[in-house]
Amino acid sequence: MASRWWSVGMFLGAGLLAACPAGKPADGAVSADRVGPCGGLESSSCHKAEGMVKAASGFGNVRHEYLIDPASAMEPGRCVTRNEQGAYEILPARCAEGKAAPAAASGEAGKVDFTYVGISVDHHLVSADADLVPWASVGASAAEKKISLVAMAFVRDQDPQFFAASAEVAFDGKQCAQGRATHFVGAVKVGGMLAYEMRVRGAELRGGALSFFKARLAAGDKRITQTVVGGLEVEGLEGVTGTPATPEQGAAGADKPLTFRVKNPVPVAYAVYPLADVCKFAFPAPEVSPELVEFGDVPSGQAGQRLLHVVNRANLDVRADLGTQSFSIPAQGSLDVPVSWTPTGGGLGCERQERQETLIFTPKDGSAPVLPKTQSVRITERVRTGKETFTRQEHVDTGVFTRPDYAQATRQWECPADYALRSCRTESLQCGDASCTEKGYAVNASPEGNGCKFTCNGPKGLIPGLSSYFCRFDAVMECALRCR
Repeated sequence: MASRWWSVGMFLGAGLLAACPAGKPADGAVSADRVGPCGGLESSSCHKAEGMVKAASGFGNVRHEYLIDPASAMEPGRCVTRNEQGAYEILPARCAEGKAAPAAASGEAGKVDFTYVGISVDHHLVSADADLVPWASVGASAAEKKISLVAMAFVRDQDPQFFAASAEVAFDGKQCAQGRATHFVGAVKVGGMLAYEMRVRGAELRGGALSFFKARLAAGDKRITQTVVGGLEVEGLEGVTGTPATPEQGAAGADKPLTFRVKNPVPVAYAVYPLADVCKFAFPAPEVSPELVEFGDVPSGQAGQRLLHVVNRANLDVRADLGTQSFSIPAQGSLDVPVSWTPTGGGLGCERQERQETLIFTPKDGSAPVLPKTQSVRITERVRTGKETFTRQEHVDTGVFTRPDYAQATRQWECPADYALRSCRTESLQCGDASCTEKGYAVNASPEGNGCKFTCNGPKGLIPGLSSYFCRFDAVMECALRCR
């Protein structure tokens, strides 16, 4: 494995933050003294921030710990200690050393396989409902804290990083130790970040993390600025409602999955691993991405499939079980594991369904002296589903007359919400004593908007009873599921 020691100084202990001069905003930053709909933000940025606030509740909490900071000042392997609030402090000692992987990674390098929207305090990710009061006194200086609403996307590294214990770590036969260290700075994560951030006095911090930021945004706090790193673009934020979907609501309450694109991937974060992961006989938890699997729009009864990228961080081959499927992953290797879902429920329109599955990992060699004996990773999956097609059909007949009212044969239909027009057609055509393309007859079925317009025209007689004309056909409109 080639060496990849990028530094991401996003950090970490408040003491380190206090010692570092403030850097320039990354590309795309907006000055705090500009007044817009959300205080310091322009209109488009304001709408994105509002969408991120609504989207944050749908992401929950990340399973892995990350330290985020695009200032590039961190060093993988450094020891860190975690306090009760979840804040990390960098220690001077080194707890881990990088090492080459014996097996080549599989999968598509550069693919976005981790996305997240949430809140950070001094660059530590916190849960949406985290109480901010304890954070007011974290670190050497409680005078000011940076609260950020962040969207992140990591791209897959074809050359993942693995670690072994450094010479400074002691092993007593049962566990590893290095001073106050509880964790160490692990693999660098490359990707992009979109952040709306502000610095506030510690005394201002109160309530839940997401609620606090939402309130400041709604109040037009001029301290809020935008920062874009790595050219991250998040599409779909303007349409986020944040309202849970129900079958009755259909698309009105079900947001589409957001689309994350990273134009210029750069180091934005580090994974943080427990010190025990590099201890002798350790069985560290594999890394699985994405943690939130969006199947997108899958019609009811059809199978959707996605891939989970699994990186085995252990020094031994492991077996992965997902339902009835089993997979083998080599020591410090990786594998793309397929996961499929055939949603049920044939209601008209879209509804969002969610479920959880668990990947169980065990050593292929059942006698391997490792702890723990098994590892498990729970994956959340989401899908938008509904009846695949909607068909409307009607028999149209002008009646037999000397002078038929052909306008009565006109039909103008629209596809239901969540459906897009697939086709308009006529069947079983009958027109007077000729075909429907002769003697002035014309039957038309044409797309109009998101629906169909059906018309019939033909000849008319002058003397009643001398001649009779009519137009008959079946109007058929087909619409295909397209969640909005």
